[in-house]
Amino acid sequence: MPRNWRTLADASNGIYEVDDFKQALYQLIVHQCLYSRFNQQSTAFRIISAHRRDFEEAVELMGLRLGFNERLEFCYVVPEVVKHTPLDTQDTLFLLVLRQLYHLRGSAGELSDEGDAIVGIEELVATYRSMTGRTLETKNQSLLKGLVKVASRCGLARLIDAPEDDPQPFAVAILPAIAEVLSEHAVNRFGAHLKSSLITTGDVNASEKEGAREDA
Repeated sequence: MPRNWRTLADASNGIYEVDDFKQALYQLIVHQCLYSRFNQQSTAFRIISAHRRDFEEAVELMGLRLGFNERLEFCYVVPEVVKHTPLDTQDTLFLLVLRQLYHLRGSAGELSDEGDAIVGIEELVATYRSMTGRTLETKNQSLLKGLVKVASRCGLARLIDAPEDDPQPFAVAILPAIAEVLSEHAVNRFGAHLKSSLITTGDVNASEKEGAREDA
């Protein structure tokens, strides 16, 4: 990795400036996944792809590993060292459901040419209930859109328009990087942490209820 980006900028013969390399690294860290097909990410993807070793070394200093999917043209970073950090239960549940839906669609050969899994609201809600035993409220669309927005920040999903003959207001495209970022190891890790959190919460609730009965 160069001491700064000037060497790479000069070698580009005026195509890129120093700030372009800084912005590319910033986008990669903030969004975690960058796709060549998205206009706001394509320049950063091209820069990173053309200077892979330099960016690999840059993210390694942050404890991250840089990966590429050549066929679908996207890149991503994942932590090399995983620390046990508190996870938002609802966000985690939602991501695990998206990962499962992507696996099911991929196994059935039902991915788009770009590698996306397109799911409707009803299927998403039904799978969420089946996997978690919880109900995902859809009367207030802002809740579901908010969950998708969290996944979108990491390049794992995005909202899209529903087909013309579909009464649902929108659909969700689960993006292919979810299979890389939420690998089987990561899913197991998240699931174990989530299970522990739910058990702890359940124990606390049970204790509170028992205490309330004794007070009564």
